Amino acid sequence: MKAGLLVVAATMAVIGWGMQAKAENPAHLFQLIGTKQCQGCDLSGAQLAGFDLRGADLRDANLAGATLRGANLNEANLVRANLEGAKLPDASLVAAKLHGANMMGANLTRANLMMARMVIANLEGANLEGANLVGADLESATLLGANLHNTHQSVAAPGIVMLDGVPLATEVMGVNLRDADLTDANLTRANLNWSDLTGAKLDNTDVTHAQLQGSNLPEGFQLEATQVGQVGQ
Repeated sequence: MKAGLLVVAATMAVIGWGMQAKAENPAHLFQLIGTKQCQGCDLSGAQLAGFDLRGADLRDANLAGATLRGANLNEANLVRANLEGAKLPDASLVAAKLHGANMMGANLTRANLMMARMVIANLEGANLEGANLVGADLESATLLGANLHNTHQSVAAPGIVMLDGVPLATEVMGVNLRDADLTDANLTRANLNWSDLTGAKLDNTDVTHAQLQGSNLPEGFQLEATQVGQVGQ
């Protein structure tokens, strides 16, 4: 009897989630909610604000236009996922795998991208204002016209990163932007101290008051004294 009630309760819970979280393909949405395994799923336009998707397998999934405001995507596998136009303000993507992901025009304001792996990801026109980029890997990523205003680097304690209450054995400092394309990007007041921008394209990039202490800059790139900001400025 109790087992039957538990099944009914679980089914009603999933139905309740499904009513809140709509997507292009309802079957794929139920699969994600029930298993967190949704490789190649069509979740375009899905309403997933605040959902706990820690460690979810969303490789090659279509999340274009999806709403993921405040969602927990820590350690989620989003390799080659389509997040074009997705809404991720205040989302947590700590140590998320986003290699080759399409995040064109995505809203990542105030998102926590600590240690996120975004190698060769496309963030053209993305809004990362106020995002936490400490330890993020954006090597060879495309950030044409992206907004990185007031991005910062925050950890609970120097050299210690907590992931869901568990300390990760890693040293976190700076952002890897090696060979990234930051043409026309807005880096005003961005905290990129101790970052690697070797080979990065900074054509027409606004770095006014950007914090670049200890950073490796592209060969030949010169910062004017009026452009460089100081911590707390």
